[in-house]
Amino acid sequence: MPSNWIEEPLYTKIKENLPIPCVDLLIIYQGKLLLMLRNNEPGKDLWFIPGGRVLLGETLEEAVKRVLQKETGLEPQSIQQVATMSHFWPTTQTVTTYYKVTVPTDQVTLNNEHRDHKWITKPTPNLHPYLQEMITNANVFTE
Repeated sequence: MPSNWIEEPLYTKIKENLPIPCVDLLIIYQGKLLLMLRNNEPGKDLWFIPGGRVLLGETLEEAVKRVLQKETGLEPQSIQQVATMSHFWPTTQTVTTYYKVTVPTDQVTLNNEHRDHKWITKPTPNLHPYLQEMITNANVFTE
């Protein structure tokens, strides 16, 4: 575990009092978007995109590369910052900067944060509103 990792009791207290800075990744391979089925809160049991908090001493782009590798096993071909938005979840608030990340392969390696993945070629009506907003703002399926 990194030396800048926060143990769960302290992290719970922080989440109760402060928004958490995060990055979210719209991962694109040949026009398809990667969705992952979450095991953890926030968004447990939802199809969402990989993401996570920014660690102390880490730039946003370093966080993107770390989260990409840790949650998918993929390497970036390109990384493009899209925008920043607030997410209000039942147990926490995040301020996420989200990125469009192209990758050279669709061979995903899951970690324990997700139990499944799929590549989609168009948005579906059942996607979470935050995810729909990010997909629209990033023009994922309009290029």
